[in-house]
Amino acid sequence: MTTVRPLTCPHCGGREFSFPSKGRCRCLSCKSEFLLDEPSRPAPARPSGGSAAARRLTALCFLLLLIVAAAYLLTPARPPQPSPQPARQRPAAAPAVSYELQQLALAADPARDGAPLVLRVRGSLGRKGPAGYVADMYDPRTQTWSEAPQRLLDSVGKDAREIRFQPMSDGSLFLVLDKSRLFFFDFAARQWVDARPLLERQPRLAGGVVQIETGYANEGDALRVLTADGTRRYFYPGVDLAPTYAELTQMVAGYRHPQAERRHGFTFARKGAGTSGPQQLVRYTFLDNKTGPRLFGGYLEWEGEGEARRIKRHAHIFRQAHLEGADFFTPDRLYYGASVAWADKEDLLIRFRLTPHPDAPSLLQCLDPEDGAIRWTLQGKFDGDLVKTADGLYLLQGAHLLRISEGRRPLAEAQRLF
Repeated sequence: MTTVRPLTCPHCGGREFSFPSKGRCRCLSCKSEFLLDEPSRPAPARPSGGSAAARRLTALCFLLLLIVAAAYLLTPARPPQPSPQPARQRPAAAPAVSYELQQLALAADPARDGAPLVLRVRGSLGRKGPAGYVADMYDPRTQTWSEAPQRLLDSVGKDAREIRFQPMSDGSLFLVLDKSRLFFFDFAARQWVDARPLLERQPRLAGGVVQIETGYANEGDALRVLTADGTRRYFYPGVDLAPTYAELTQMVAGYRHPQAERRHGFTFARKGAGTSGPQQLVRYTFLDNKTGPRLFGGYLEWEGEGEARRIKRHAHIFRQAHLEGADFFTPDRLYYGASVAWADKEDLLIRFRLTPHPDAPSLLQCLDPEDGAIRWTLQGKFDGDLVKTADGLYLLQGAHLLRISEGRRPLAEAQRLF
């Protein structure tokens, strides 16, 4: 704000003036002249103590710069760092495969002292995921499936789509896919191996097999094969023979395997031609030709009562020389819907009902194979493949695995593993 002060003559105090030139003033009262003094302009106001604060701030900044410089000089040199790479994208999860075909096999692993093992083969038509067949396995001891399935084929047959297992009497296991490919399981390596070389080394089959099928139990360890000329043969890989059916019926009576031994077998004889009538458990004696040619099966009938009962043989395969005799094993017991589930030198397991009524309870019973004494009985429908392993009895019932016993002691309730 500007302050206005009145102008007075310094000599007489007059207040009337003339201005003859710039900066000069003449009093009209006393005629004296004097110079006009321009008032000094005020300096801009400064905050009190500002200079000292600015100096302190400058000193502090300089000190910080010295500290940073000293720290940089004293820090050891770092090796050159690689330039940052762009983040890698995680691989997309493999799409789930839809399997339309599946077959399971239960075995006692001979390479691991009879440990239980479940083998699974699955087939995909390619509707969801890659087409073909893959194989894996389940260990009942750890209750885990193998992590890396083995790929067997990259396609599935159009006409014949099937998976077939065939166990052999020596513990080996074969696999037939789509009636065209043959594999055997290497228990030591735990993987399937192409068995085509077994066919090719047989002179009567080399280069001529067009169809492969699993054989029937009464034919022994035989695979049924069809050659290009339309001939049906029975291939026994254990002894490398491939007879026709006519040749087989002629040779079974005279053929002797180098390790053939006399054994007991068990079957059920039925009364009359009906399948719902009472059955008797029969023990027969035969010459076991191991993996060699065999035709052994058919059925037996019995007739009469008490001491007059007798066994009648039916079908010519029960008349061949390897069957040496048959008698009633448990003559005081009648069974219905009965079958032999497992038989060896230590245990005989049978399935049956006590009455002919179809809704009668189903039983699984363990007998002594020497005298027929009952060791234990379980109630339940134990259908499927029953296999005795080092850990006990296991039952493969459809797509489910059940443990029936621990060692030779039955479990109070079957344990379902999957």
